[in-house]
Amino acid sequence: MIRPLVFVLAILAGAPLTATARQVPGDIATISDEFESAASLAGWRWHHEAEGWPAMVRRADVATTAAGHLYLEPATSGWYAEWHAPFLYKEVAGDFDVTTRLEAAGLAGGVPRRTWSLAGLMVRVPRGVTRADWAQGGENWLFVTTGVAQEPGVPVFETKTTVNSQSRLQLHPACAGPVQLRITRIGSRFTLRGQCGAGEWRDLASFDRPDMPALVQVGIAAYTDWDTMQARYGDDAAAFNAKGIADGAPDLAVRVDWVRFARPAPH
Repeated sequence: MIRPLVFVLAILAGAPLTATARQVPGDIATISDEFESAASLAGWRWHHEAEGWPAMVRRADVATTAAGHLYLEPATSGWYAEWHAPFLYKEVAGDFDVTTRLEAAGLAGGVPRRTWSLAGLMVRVPRGVTRADWAQGGENWLFVTTGVAQEPGVPVFETKTTVNSQSRLQLHPACAGPVQLRITRIGSRFTLRGQCGAGEWRDLASFDRPDMPALVQVGIAAYTDWDTMQARYGDDAAAFNAKGIADGAPDLAVRVDWVRFARPAPH
């Protein structure tokens, strides 16, 4: 009976997920959240609190601003390379299938008008560092989001993978209003999907990430107002992460209906 011990050691060491380690018992549906009660926010963790950064969150609540929803307004921010933005997560070990239904709208309604205003599902490797001992080159994550990119008012899905703080992204046509997003992990393979209305799931991207450990952070990321951030800080992500921007021009209001976790269906 050495396999359970091997799995525990792999998590503690942050080792990549192997075929042996990925068979994880337990029903992860229990960590799903329908956002019916304000108390459910306590079951999540903020990236900025875990690592000691400025919040970059203008407003966040559950079942208060929007009944039955997580409501989130990010401040000026961006998830790209080493830039930081709001990220609300739970820790998940092994294979998973996570879905969400959300809307990424402008603060006045409709489609956001500021560039790179998006929100969606993110999977990130825990860094085990704080603001005091942060070093460059350590960001590893991937996501699928919805909102607007370089063309304000034009809805898109964005898929992005970041390895050692080097990001690669792709944009895909999307729709205005609520959408569903999905990330499925099987071993080192992550499949990212999007769905508009009652349409079919669309495969948007697939990434092979053998560097991802067994235990990862999974949750909701949001970011907005890239132009202001670039104008103020240029390429200095470290300076932005340490201070943030309180007087930017953010334009994103995120309403998350639910986040549901499950183990992938057997093949």
